[in-house]
Amino acid sequence: MPELGSGPSHHPAAPDGRWRAFRLLALTQATHAAGDVLVAVALADTLFFSVPLGEARGKVALYLGLTMAPFAVLSPLVGPWLDRRRGSYRAAIVLAMAARVLLAVLLSSRTDRLLLYPLAFGLLVFSRVHVVSRAALVPEVTPPGRTLLWANGRLAVIAVLGGAIAAGPALALNHFLGPAGALWAAALTFAAGTAAGVALPLAEGSGQRRPDRPVLYRELLSSRLLAGGIVMATLRAAVGFTTFLLAFLLRAEGAGGKGLALVVVTASVGGFAGSAFAPALRRTLSESLLLLAGLLVVGLSAVWAASAFSLASAAVLGTVVGLAAATGRLAFDSLLQVDAPEHVRARTIARYETIFQLCWVAGAGLAAALPFRPGNGLGTLAGLCLFGLLVSARGLLRRRHAANRRGAAPRGEREWAVRGVLRREAAVRRIPPGDPDRPDRPG
Repeated sequence: MPELGSGPSHHPAAPDGRWRAFRLLALTQATHAAGDVLVAVALADTLFFSVPLGEARGKVALYLGLTMAPFAVLSPLVGPWLDRRRGSYRAAIVLAMAARVLLAVLLSSRTDRLLLYPLAFGLLVFSRVHVVSRAALVPEVTPPGRTLLWANGRLAVIAVLGGAIAAGPALALNHFLGPAGALWAAALTFAAGTAAGVALPLAEGSGQRRPDRPVLYRELLSSRLLAGGIVMATLRAAVGFTTFLLAFLLRAEGAGGKGLALVVVTASVGGFAGSAFAPALRRTLSESLLLLAGLLVVGLSAVWAASAFSLASAAVLGTVVGLAAATGRLAFDSLLQVDAPEHVRARTIARYETIFQLCWVAGAGLAAALPFRPGNGLGTLAGLCLFGLLVSARGLLRRRHAANRRGAAPRGEREWAVRGVLRREAAVRRIPPGDPDRPDRPG
């Protein structure tokens, strides 16, 4: 008679359980991306292209405020709640999916009313809850023998594919049935994601409260993470600025929605390429260098596009920005998942997400508020990238100098010390009590 627990296990700690959990998380990521695309297409005409160019800037300002509002809830409330109990990441994914089913159905009959904005706000809030929960859950479901960058890359590729597959039906439904058709399709998509989230295996000790421990962020977070955060924040600002700059420039040149759609498609292709090839690039470059290289390439591309702006150069710039943003995001997520301790992982991710979204809104708001021409607009983008490179490099040098003056341990030693503690905690969670290989076993 086999011993209890000796057979195949679907527990996330077991190798086959981790693969199953990762596949289910990938399915929720695909439905999340597809549903968001369906919602975005349904609301695009309502928020932007249905009004004259002059009035569009006011609509965009309202939209940017709407996109920032969820983070007032995300950072102080959602992050600490997710960190409080084990298994809360899975529960939050299910809740975010189910809530969006209800909100999409309600919104389908209210796109021309004032209720559009609070319902859209709710969709944005739960979309960000999913993003934080998924990122926090990745270290617990990464298959054996795979790196965090590999796992993040696969999930990003799946998200791009899910969004791309949903784009065609979304446009068709919006054209023939109006926004209501696309929103009902979004509700069905989120319902499928809810089912996949429910099937995610429960983590060990689910429902148990994590011990309250003091959090010394400055001691636990490495200088490379802080400098990487500066680069990523600049990249997000560049993405927001580029998105709305090209939207207004192309509308002014008569390309309108079709031109912007082409740029969005090319940016998605760039994002897909970045997600697919980032793990291979990691074999040559560190995460920090991947971030810096992405920002540098965006700045150089902006200078090139400014010399001869056209729909073709805008499409190339969109591809480069998508590539750099996707690669940088994967690199930074990997740094964050390694350096952020488990008991504060969600709130750390939420805080960085809030900062990055604020930078995206600031970049987009700058592009929407000022009537840029191609030359000075793309020159501003290049200057923004250069500023981010200088600030991040200066921050690294200042922290290294300060550490040397205090006689602190070198950065590498501090990072490896933190990593060692995290690896030991992970090993204790994975190996059952009583196992002779358990690190905390006495004797």
